[in-house]
Amino acid sequence: MRAPRVPVEEQYRLIMECRKSGLSDHQWCLNNDINPGTFYYWVKRLRKNGCGDIPEKNQLSTYEQSHQEVVKIEMNSISVPTDMNKNTDTAAMELMIGNMNLRISNETAPLLLAKTIQILAELSC
Repeated sequence: MRAPRVPVEEQYRLIMECRKSGLSDHQWCLNNDINPGTFYYWVKRLRKNGCGDIPEKNQLSTYEQSHQEVVKIEMNSISVPTDMNKNTDTAAMELMIGNMNLRISNETAPLLLAKTIQILAELSC
């Protein structure tokens, strides 16, 4: 179903509210259930019709971006046996977190590895 038409006066009020909010136009639109494309159409049309007092858009949002933590991983060379039947316990990577030791095989599915690391990260918080 189509959204009801917003009167020009209301469009102007919403644009000014957005530009004074300190949020990016996109974030403000998402917060207020307004399609960003519709919002920019309003701005363009109102400027074209003589509303020159509409401020320029806010580029930055006041929301804090997520922070990624960087950890040092020591890479040790491992000797891979030529005959795989001799030693099946060879790991391509070994993670030691506190008293926990995780050995990750070359055959580990990437999705399983990603989920495992995600769970470990959540548990360490």
